[in-house]
Amino acid sequence: MKIAVEGCCHGELDKIYEAITYISETKGVTIDLLLCCGDFQSVRNEADMECMNVPKKYRQIQTFYKYYSGEKKAPVLTIFIGGNHEASNYLQELPYGGWVCPNIYYIGYAGVINYGGLRIGGLSGIFKGHDFNKGRYEKTPYSPNMIRSVYHIRNLDVFRLKQIKQPLDIMMSHDWPRGVYRHGNAAQLVKKKVFLKSEVESNTLGSGPTAELLEVLHPKYWFSAHLHVKFAALVKQMCDGEEKVTRFLSLDKCLPGRSFLQVLDIATEEKKPYQLSFDPEWLSILKLSNHFTSISSENVYVPRVTTSDSFTPSIGDLSSVRSALGENLTIPDNFERTAVAYNPNSVDRRPSQPPLRVNPQTTDLCSKLGISDPCQMAIEQDDGMSPLTVDDTGYDERPLDNDADFGDTTGSKDLSFSCTDDSDLSFVENETYASFDSRLDQSVCLTPGNPAEISLDDIDAGEDDDDDDGGLVRLDLGKGVGGEAEATSEGKETLPTRSRLSLDPPKFVLEECSELGETDPENSGNEQEQLLLKRKKLALQGTSSRDASDEASLSGDTERSDGGPESDREDKPVWKKQLKRRNLSIYSSNDGDDERD
Repeated sequence: MKIAVEGCCHGELDKIYEAITYISETKGVTIDLLLCCGDFQSVRNEADMECMNVPKKYRQIQTFYKYYSGEKKAPVLTIFIGGNHEASNYLQELPYGGWVCPNIYYIGYAGVINYGGLRIGGLSGIFKGHDFNKGRYEKTPYSPNMIRSVYHIRNLDVFRLKQIKQPLDIMMSHDWPRGVYRHGNAAQLVKKKVFLKSEVESNTLGSGPTAELLEVLHPKYWFSAHLHVKFAALVKQMCDGEEKVTRFLSLDKCLPGRSFLQVLDIATEEKKPYQLSFDPEWLSILKLSNHFTSISSENVYVPRVTTSDSFTPSIGDLSSVRSALGENLTIPDNFERTAVAYNPNSVDRRPSQPPLRVNPQTTDLCSKLGISDPCQMAIEQDDGMSPLTVDDTGYDERPLDNDADFGDTTGSKDLSFSCTDDSDLSFVENETYASFDSRLDQSVCLTPGNPAEISLDDIDAGEDDDDDDGGLVRLDLGKGVGGEAEATSEGKETLPTRSRLSLDPPKFVLEECSELGETDPENSGNEQEQLLLKRKKLALQGTSSRDASDEASLSGDTERSDGGPESDREDKPVWKKQLKRRNLSIYSSNDGDDERD
């Protein structure tokens, strides 16, 4: 089975699917499945953006709404987990997983599903100790604390995953298992991401709970993202006298020149067409641990794993789950829209967070298994009434205007990709892989919608990310995905040795920058003269808004009425470039979440 693994999505579905389509058409490789490792950003409309932990000035609708509205359909089955930049209100409707739109499936807070004979597990969110033992108490409208805590993993989710006894083929998490870098080229990781050095040295980089899961589950593959770097490791552990090997791979975000997509060939005994189905062991675990489900902000404790044998499903438990689902484990295609899709011809300029809703998919699964829906519990506790449904809210989808301008969808004309033959997967032994290191041209992937994706057009070219392509064969497309391709080669390296386990993440240079507000001496005089001239001109015009205009001008953050950045400013002073570098280092180091421990 050909599986494409993607790092942080950040709503760039069009670009990701363009890359997959190009690989399929030019390499003759049919991708059977796409796995996204968090920060998916399933934003349906303006209200969903209000529920996403991203500074308002960087929020952008991106492209998911096109797949949600039905304008487009995902060309390949896509399964994803949540990260720390999500439309949390929407994902909260699907605590046990479900379709967010046709052909795109969310795995839930935690979960295990089957596809084509492969067992795929996932854990959404990131770890923060102060929320780990709490229940799922968050509900819209989120407070400033809730908009962060809603994507923090909980001990109940980890406890449930620890009950899995049957082997897992693939495990996904947004943040890394703590200490996994020790099984790869940690020196190269620190060289590429210098701000991680202190955490690596103190062994605080990554998540403790996911490290425990790695020790307990021993999956064949573990995929992560979050740190915006491509990194591989080979984790060997002893279990009952037998050596277990887990191949760890983390990928970058979807940006120009970044290694964000990798295609692997994983063996499966089933034949096409593959089916997506529930996992009976996981559903049994949900039933057995349902009484721990909590919506309290107080600490909720679960049993120790060593004394929790009663939560390991028996043959009778598995049979009961199959019977509850009518002996049909295939996940039903029961997607329903629970909100209005974004319409670019009718933009809501003053959106607000929507009320918490229940999702029909969750209601159906909970009724069959006899388990609790945290959203329904929260709503009923709040007002003592039945929860809102799609019909109760007067939902009326806006019809799509066929003539609406959804933006240029021909950006693939500038796509460029690199292809290697297993050289980027040095942790693979005695198996055949198709490995594609995909990159996008700067002109087609400027994504100001996230703080970690600020465009650095003003910085010298010498400071851009620069991967060591080694023996890559680059294909530059000149006329679209179906256009002619010209191949150039600089020779080919031999496969790296066992000691070099890293996947060569892109170069990242962190430089010293001036303090906030500090101006460059050479430019400060000209800037002040221009400011004085502008104030005199405004005074002659009799305007009363000159102070606000001057402050916006100096800050470099002037925005249009539609929230987009002004594009007609030229020759920004040096201190603004340095400020951008400073912001980039901050956002890249903590992914926009300043709570990193």
